[in-house]
Amino acid sequence: MKTDDQLFRNASTLLIALTLGGAASAIDWRTGDSVTVAKSEIIQDDLYVAGNNVQIDGTVNGDLFVGGRTVTINGEVRGNLWASGETLILGGKVSQTARFAGSVIRVQNRASIGRDLLAAGSEVVVAPGVVIGRDVAVGSSQAQLDGRVTRNAYVGANGIEVGGVIGGNAKMAVGNTAVLTGRSMTLGDPGLRFTQGGRIAGNLTLQRSDSGQAALPAGVVGGQVTYAPINGVTIQPRRNPLTSFLSAFVGSALLGLLLFWLARPRLLGVWEKLRTAPASSLGYGALAFIGLPALALLGVLGLGLLAGALLLLRLGGLGLPLAFIGMPVLLGGATLVAWLALLGAQGFAAYLIGTWIVHALRPQATFAPVATVLIGALLLALVLQIPVLGALATLAALLLSLGALWLTLRAPPRRPLVPQVSAPQAT
Repeated sequence: MKTDDQLFRNASTLLIALTLGGAASAIDWRTGDSVTVAKSEIIQDDLYVAGNNVQIDGTVNGDLFVGGRTVTINGEVRGNLWASGETLILGGKVSQTARFAGSVIRVQNRASIGRDLLAAGSEVVVAPGVVIGRDVAVGSSQAQLDGRVTRNAYVGANGIEVGGVIGGNAKMAVGNTAVLTGRSMTLGDPGLRFTQGGRIAGNLTLQRSDSGQAALPAGVVGGQVTYAPINGVTIQPRRNPLTSFLSAFVGSALLGLLLFWLARPRLLGVWEKLRTAPASSLGYGALAFIGLPALALLGVLGLGLLAGALLLLRLGGLGLPLAFIGMPVLLGGATLVAWLALLGAQGFAAYLIGTWIVHALRPQATFAPVATVLIGALLLALVLQIPVLGALATLAALLLSLGALWLTLRAPPRRPLVPQVSAPQAT
């Protein structure tokens, strides 16, 4: 048990050091199995505490960061509070915002929070008499709000109990059952309930996992009540297979014909290079597929560094346009090129499949380009109906076309043959 406690303490110390340690220039560290700040003690800096059992009874004239198995805060924190652990208890005063992450979180009746309460845990209880200066945001299994919330409340829990006054609007997501009357909830009870004195002064948006809209007790909500289902994953209905096939066929055929019309001489060269060097085409295509996005990223990074250097040199007239115009233009251009390449790959796939089929079936026959593209588009549309195979076919066409295009462009121009004239032999 001692080993577990020491491990928990060391982990808490490391967590605070890694996440928060660099945020303050003047701090006070406290660690140990049991850490206590006496009631008479005043900490003039931010205080970082990690331990198994932590109790803060004194005053912290700064922010408090605390992690422990059991954390009790009865003193005053004149800055912000960050607390994590198994059981977290606030019985004192926090001047700014209190943030809790733990299993059981209790804000006791003599406590007050100057700004917001943010809490995530299995059970969150705000006792009667607590005053929260602004908003509350809670995510838990069970949430009990019996104190006063000056402004708005945002709560998501299986069960929510409101026994205090929420001065503004409330947005709540709860379990299936809305319990209307005054008994206090027990652990595991679903739904929203109002106990004696519980009231929302503004509007209530209530999200529930069922579709029922049971009425709430009269007078507990001062504004309007809006019921809404909890948003889940929506599964789109599958498209009609015939419609999907026709759409893929028409799209592939149009792209293939457009590509053939715009770049017929180059396309014939690409096909010849692909026929003679398929492995090299695939390899260079894979390099281009990885390298082009990397080059775009490096270009954006370079523009950012150049813009930063110009700003440091007080040349903001050049640096700001470069940062706010040049970088979006570069990203937009890279996105446009990627989109055109994907469309071109689909059209090239139709041309490629059609040409391969024609040469395989009738090597000596001559087919019109339109017929070749239509045959390829028909077969490609059939392949695209198979989810994984269709995506792989499009990717393979993209890689092959990029690689073959690169090999075609980098090929040295053919030199004209120069007749060699032999020197006359001496007699």
